[in-house]
Amino acid sequence: MNQAYYSNKLAVLCDNPVLNEQSQALAEQLAVPLYESVHKKTAEDFFLTWREGELKLLDKDLLKKGGLSVDIQPRNGEQRSWPAPKEGALAQAIGRKTKTVIDATTGWAQDSLHIFRMGYDLRCIERSPIMLALLQDAFSRLEQVDWMQRLALSAPELLAGNAIEVLASLEDTPDCIYIDPMFPPKRKKSALPKKSMLILRDLLGDDMDREALFSAAFMATGKKVVVKCPAHAEPLGGKPTESFGSKLLRYDVYLKR
Repeated sequence: MNQAYYSNKLAVLCDNPVLNEQSQALAEQLAVPLYESVHKKTAEDFFLTWREGELKLLDKDLLKKGGLSVDIQPRNGEQRSWPAPKEGALAQAIGRKTKTVIDATTGWAQDSLHIFRMGYDLRCIERSPIMLALLQDAFSRLEQVDWMQRLALSAPELLAGNAIEVLASLEDTPDCIYIDPMFPPKRKKSALPKKSMLILRDLLGDDMDREALFSAAFMATGKKVVVKCPAHAEPLGGKPTESFGSKLLRYDVYLKR
């Protein structure tokens, strides 16, 4: 993504002098302004800042309400052990015999981290420089967690760039490529998307072409592509080999013959 896209949209906020050096480095990395405080006349609506030991994304209206960061803790219902049991629809879709997985649409990394906790050898692709910064901070925090250090584990490798291009340039072949593209909402009145998803769409840019991404993934995988989609959505790659899921969510599996 062209970083000029962030002009008058994003800035780095540093209200703690101790963090000035890393804040300056982040602002230079993203080519955005660095502020010590925010006022009503500040042009930007979104800010990256460190709070409570985490890099967070905030908007101007919610500067005092915490912000969004990549949560490294298991979601409700997910095992906290490592490796967690390979159970549930996602694990069924990826498969017990799969060893290496690439998440081509990492985003807020909740599925990525679940895949990682189940013991798969995982790499993550992210094209948004903002999201990449949030992920780098999260994976650094992950490596400081007790069980990660006790088991001498490393966080998943982050690959920066457009997934279509990154997948085409891989030097090795993963067993499985996982994609969770943004699908259009159902055409009826429904609850508003979560704030994190709204920010992804507004600030981080539109999703890459889903069909082109699927084609790139199918070319690059060694065994299968797994596509996460709403239950109402048409299959992205035509009729899947098999599907797992519920009334709301589906994982379509495309085996490479």
